[in-house]
Amino acid sequence: MNNIKIYIVTLGLLSVIACARSVVEKPDNLIPKDVMVDIYYDISILNSLKSTGADKMESIDLEPNVFLFEKYGIDSAQLAKSSIYYTSNANLQLQMFTEVEERLQRLKDTIDARRTKMEELKRNKNAPAKKAPATKPANKTS
Repeated sequence: MNNIKIYIVTLGLLSVIACARSVVEKPDNLIPKDVMVDIYYDISILNSLKSTGADKMESIDLEPNVFLFEKYGIDSAQLAKSSIYYTSNANLQLQMFTEVEERLQRLKDTIDARRTKMEELKRNKNAPAKKAPATKPANKTS
C-alpha cells in the first residue's frame, strides 16, 4: 500500500515537471512576445482584408508576407520557429491571442462608433430643415 502512494506521488511530480518543461526549444532568434502579438494582430487584419477586399489589395499591390517581413525585419524561418515555440506553450499562446482579440475588438468598436457618427451626420444633413414656429403678433393696447 505504501509503494502505491510513492508511485502516485512520483507520477504526479513527473507530470508536473513534464508540463513545466517546454516541448520546443527556444530558438536563438526568437521574436519577442510583444512583437509577436503585433505580428498576429497584423496577420488578422491582413487576412480579413484579403477575404473582404481582395480587389483592393491587388490594386495597391500589397503582398502580405513581404509586408510583414519588411515591417518587422524578420524572415519566414524566424517567424515559423517563433510561432512554433509560442504555440508549444498553450498558456502563453492563449494570453497572446487574448491580447490580439482585445485589440481587434477595440478597433471594431472605434470603427462602429465612427460609422454611427457618419450615419448620424448624413441623416441630419438630409433631414428637412425645421421651420421656426410662427409667432403671433403681440396685442397692442393703448
